[in-house]
Amino acid sequence: MSMMTEETPKAEEISAEAITPTPVAPLEETEKVTESSAEIELSSPIEAMLSTDDKTVEYPLLEDGHSKEHLHRFFGKLKDLVQQHAGPAVYKKVDELIKEAKESWDSIKQADRQAALDSFKAANEGSEEGFTYKGDIIAQEIDTAIHTIKKTKQDFFQQLEKVREKALEGKTRLINELRTLVDADDNSDPAHVNASFKAFKKIQDEWKTLGSVQGPMNQTLWQSYHALVDRFYSNRSIFFELLELDRKKNLQAKETIAVKLESLADMVKQNVPLQKLMKDAEELFEEYKHIGPAHRDENEALWQRVKKSLDVLFEQKRLVNDAQKAVYEDNLKIKKELADLMHHHATFQSGSIAEWNQASKAVLALQEQWGKLKGGLPREGGKEVSHQFWSDLKLFFKHKSEFFAKIDAERKANLAAKLLLIEQVEGIVAVGTETQEITQQVIELQKKWKEIGHVPEKQKDQVYTKFKGACDAYFNLKRSKGKGAQDEEFEANLVAKQAILSDLEATLKDPSLLANLKAKKEAWDAIGFVPRKNVKEIQEKFRNTWNAVIDLARTQPKEQLAAWGFELKSLPTETGGGSEERRNHSGDSRKKIQALENDIAVLTNNLEFFAKSKGADKLRAEVEKKIAQAQKELEKLKKD
Repeated sequence: MSMMTEETPKAEEISAEAITPTPVAPLEETEKVTESSAEIELSSPIEAMLSTDDKTVEYPLLEDGHSKEHLHRFFGKLKDLVQQHAGPAVYKKVDELIKEAKESWDSIKQADRQAALDSFKAANEGSEEGFTYKGDIIAQEIDTAIHTIKKTKQDFFQQLEKVREKALEGKTRLINELRTLVDADDNSDPAHVNASFKAFKKIQDEWKTLGSVQGPMNQTLWQSYHALVDRFYSNRSIFFELLELDRKKNLQAKETIAVKLESLADMVKQNVPLQKLMKDAEELFEEYKHIGPAHRDENEALWQRVKKSLDVLFEQKRLVNDAQKAVYEDNLKIKKELADLMHHHATFQSGSIAEWNQASKAVLALQEQWGKLKGGLPREGGKEVSHQFWSDLKLFFKHKSEFFAKIDAERKANLAAKLLLIEQVEGIVAVGTETQEITQQVIELQKKWKEIGHVPEKQKDQVYTKFKGACDAYFNLKRSKGKGAQDEEFEANLVAKQAILSDLEATLKDPSLLANLKAKKEAWDAIGFVPRKNVKEIQEKFRNTWNAVIDLARTQPKEQLAAWGFELKSLPTETGGGSEERRNHSGDSRKKIQALENDIAVLTNNLEFFAKSKGADKLRAEVEKKIAQAQKELEKLKKD
């Protein structure tokens, strides 16, 4: 909280005359009266509410990554903190922490909601009707914690406003009482003089307990109060000796404060935290204002010392603010570059799952760089850049969700088409008739099956097994009737193997199908003979396709293979007369080289967007290091 607010004049605007009453002529000794009551030290309820030192408060740290579980702990700690420590400085710091974490929390909530909506739509044939989303227990507790923090802050400032309103009412009442006392003062009656002085000291003591009032009224009240105090002392010549005594006490008190302020000004050179110095200076200056006047000359000299110390402190604060502003500007420049990069990805479109995954890596890398950049942003421009970055991030993932929703829709359509083929084959089997024409019809249905694309992963094995079972049932019926049983069995085996080959070729385009590779190999081995004329062709085609699929599997992350339940060592390559180990190594190297070249291209593209700024050098160095490592590994693979 700055000392130079509306209610407190700036150091250069306060003069000695503003706080020194007009001196009056000395009286005769017979007219001097001693003070009959001691000054009472009282504290203000406003100062009590504002007394929390945020330097003694331990704030929770916001870790990198901003996971949901971490944000749950983080907001919970903030809630406990504001319930234990209340003060404007604490709430200001808490607001900054909430603002920094809120963007990540909103992004996580949106992602969770979108995931819930996608799941709901998937279970309800794409309909959103009846969808509601409240979030899990962690999300609800986070939202409750944020609401509690805001409510606690609101209650605090409402209570503070009530106390200040009470202080305004009290001070207005005291000024009216003091004015009445001054106007009715009768210096001719000693009893009245003593009684009015006691009433005056009572008003002074109560004034001190009320604390300051926010806004322009504070200055008006302060000026009115001290003008009446001046009138009181000026009109009461009988109390001149007491006035002299008070002025000496005031001089000593102001001298003490001047020395303390000079000490604070000297500490600026000793790297003492400026925030602590400014807080102490504010308290001392507030105390200085409420001390009564000293003699004019001495008062002016003391004020010049106080003003000089305050000027040193405020000059240092200005320098610190300028330096902080420069850091904020650097942060803004870097984050604007990151936002421009993210904006480039916001319009990304592709029909390839692999390309979407590659783009997602680049987007997540930008988000990671954004999160690593610590420090605030200037008010002007900072909010807009942050909004642009997170809006474009959400837009990218919205487009990605739409792409995969389209893929899901296509697979559902394929599922419907394959179920129709199953019904047709089962209908043929149910009739129980087998002829050459019907056999050809079944074969045509098998060809159509291969032409239809992928179905949803959950139904893939089920519908395939059902279709194959129906086809097998028909050909078993044909064999049972003894009509060219062996030839037709061989033909059926050929069709079954061709279907497996089609599945293997589809796996080369969609690595997620690797999850069922072992089952496909077992199914192939379980199929019997094919017509002699097709033996060489079908075996050669299977060997080449199988080895290509194994090469593809070696390029996939081990974690992904494990998630699919895929064990590479249990699926050897098919030999064809050459060195299998050399061929496997060559295929593996080709895939690694391609992946490294893609990574280098993405990193180089990101590097071109960074400008020459102080903060960007660190991020640029990290990217350049990753590029160098990738190029080194690429050169090694090419040599091998």
